[in-house]
Amino acid sequence: MTKRRTPRERSAAMSQRSDDLLRSRLRLLGVALVCAKLALIPVIFDYTADVPFTVIKALASHGLAYLLAGVIGGLFAQFGLSFFVRSWLHVPVAAFLVANIAAAFFAADSLLALYGAHERMLGLGTVADDVLLYFAVVLLVRTRREAVAVAASVLAGSLVVLGYEAVQFAGRDPLGWAADSAIRPFSTIGQTTSLAEYLTVLAVAGAALAIFHGALPGLGRVLLALYSVLALTGAVVTQTRSMVFGILAGTALLVALTWASHPDRRVRVGSVIGAAGAIAGLALVLLVTPLGARLFGTVELSAAAEGDAGPRLEEAADARAALYRISIVMVRDRPILGYGPDNFLAGLAKYRSDHEPYLVQDVPNSSAHSWIAQVAVTSGLLGLAAFVAIPVVGLVLTLKRGFRPEAWTALAMVAAFLGEGLTTINALATDQLFWVAAGVVAAINLRRPVPAEATNSRGTSRKARQYVGSHGSASRSAMAFLSVGLGLVLAAATLNALSGSHLAKASLGARLQGRSQQAVELGIQATRADSMRAQYWETLGLAYISGDRIRDAATAFERAGKLAPYDVRYDGDLARALAELAQRGDGAAAAQARSVAERVVRTDPNNPLAHLTRAFVMQVTGNLPEALKSIERALALDRMNGGGATDHPEMYVTGVQVLTALERPQEAIALARAAFARVPDPKTRVPIRIELSRALAANGQLTEALTEIEGALAIQPSNPAAQQLRAQILEALAK
Repeated sequence: MTKRRTPRERSAAMSQRSDDLLRSRLRLLGVALVCAKLALIPVIFDYTADVPFTVIKALASHGLAYLLAGVIGGLFAQFGLSFFVRSWLHVPVAAFLVANIAAAFFAADSLLALYGAHERMLGLGTVADDVLLYFAVVLLVRTRREAVAVAASVLAGSLVVLGYEAVQFAGRDPLGWAADSAIRPFSTIGQTTSLAEYLTVLAVAGAALAIFHGALPGLGRVLLALYSVLALTGAVVTQTRSMVFGILAGTALLVALTWASHPDRRVRVGSVIGAAGAIAGLALVLLVTPLGARLFGTVELSAAAEGDAGPRLEEAADARAALYRISIVMVRDRPILGYGPDNFLAGLAKYRSDHEPYLVQDVPNSSAHSWIAQVAVTSGLLGLAAFVAIPVVGLVLTLKRGFRPEAWTALAMVAAFLGEGLTTINALATDQLFWVAAGVVAAINLRRPVPAEATNSRGTSRKARQYVGSHGSASRSAMAFLSVGLGLVLAAATLNALSGSHLAKASLGARLQGRSQQAVELGIQATRADSMRAQYWETLGLAYISGDRIRDAATAFERAGKLAPYDVRYDGDLARALAELAQRGDGAAAAQARSVAERVVRTDPNNPLAHLTRAFVMQVTGNLPEALKSIERALALDRMNGGGATDHPEMYVTGVQVLTALERPQEAIALARAAFARVPDPKTRVPIRIELSRALAANGQLTEALTEIEGALAIQPSNPAAQQLRAQILEALAK
């Protein structure tokens, strides 16, 4: 019969268990993993991956999350409920996770909900990763030294980010990127606006610690203040307008907390003066930097000669306004749980109107560019309510505890994140700052049990250790090792996905270099490594096209379309491959091509590329009236970019071809000449000039036709279509 323990023994046992937890190597491993996530995820990128920044960040973060989950599971197996600490902040955090799980279950696209869009990878797995990071901070970080280690990890990672940003800004980036990194750097974060958000949040945190943390030495405060200025400078360099909202939100919260809870009246008055100085400094920065020009140019005044005089939003702001309007309609139609995690793209086509701005009309936007819109669309009003409750509950808990510099700093980070995120895209590297800050708020405001005096008694401590030892059995240790081992196995499984990304990038490179067979082999390996990514099947399909294996390409494109039915680019590729087979005499392929083209238009009816696909298929299969109908719709939906040019000159090529084939050469000529104003690049104009020459010849204007075709050959002397048409025109002139 087990002897009943006295209250003194129970208290001593609890204290001993707490001491054992503090000394646990497994817990220290967990702290090290938290530090690794915070230092590495913002920094790492993989130039050899098909999406250099997102893929490696997401996979590394998920791999570390699996290990963290194993550590937490192992500690729970060893210490039971005594390992868990309570906080009211856990409630909205858990509710947010539950809302996303439910939203994923009812998602418009389940694959997208689980994995996320390939260029973002913010599906349910990343949501769970973020929530786990929050609990890891609360449960694992138990001492001031460990808290300092966590903060130092964030600082170390951010310094690397700032260093690479400086390299880019100086024009010394050794890597070649599609965007000019010297104009608006993106550093290791991979996205300019996300870089600005990351640096703004940390600038606010550094300033808050320097101002409020009285225990810091003078030198430490000076260094933190300098770091804050450096981070703020890095944010300004990106020319991201939303950083202004982040700074204002973080500053406003710190002033409000100071007036509500700081014990020193002089500090309260000083906070107002300091905030006024900060705002004045920000105003000066806006006046003397390109950031100010961008901010003040958000609303443009059109000239009266343009026919639409009056204020209007500039291109990027106009696109955001359109996305917010679409988001409102999406939430209205699915208000409770939304479309599912990272499912904005899955619903976009349904709500895209026929008068969207350039950056929305045919662009596959996967983000609503605002945390309010994004959370509401992807997890519904339930998810939005839970998410909003996190900072609200954190603020209430902090106000109850009074002046707590670390908690104030964390809340300022949350405020800066939410302020800047009102009008910008979210990303994995920036999201983790929110969840870490929320974890710090919960950890600082915990009421941890004070060790009993009995722990100072040798006899009682011995009995306590005997009790703990009797419950820390070999089976518990085995369960802990099993939990960590399972986390390690799951972490290793992410290597397959990384391999798929590398192989897809290698396939693309081989195809562009003319090595079609190698491109095919690499593409096949990519789809085997990660068969659930539509992008890899498209890569394989394009490799087949380069090797003139059209039927195999059609099979690959069909698989891509089934994996991402909301994105008409893949079915567009399929329709074109089938049309090519139809041109080679495959009647069944012709019927299938028409069916796919009709499906593309039904899926995304206000996307000009969808109508271009249908026009091409109808042209190839001989239905010229329907081809003309579709090309006219495509041209009506096409939007000019900021330079007044089209991104789709092939629309005009197809349009001129169709009009010429319908024996309407004068209209074909007019369309071709109108296209020149929208296609300023002479090289890009060549196909249009060829078709213009053909239309002129059909209209009997052989001399003008010869002039145009010779102009095309002057740019591309070896163009076979131009050479052949020139020979035909010369022959006609000779008769």
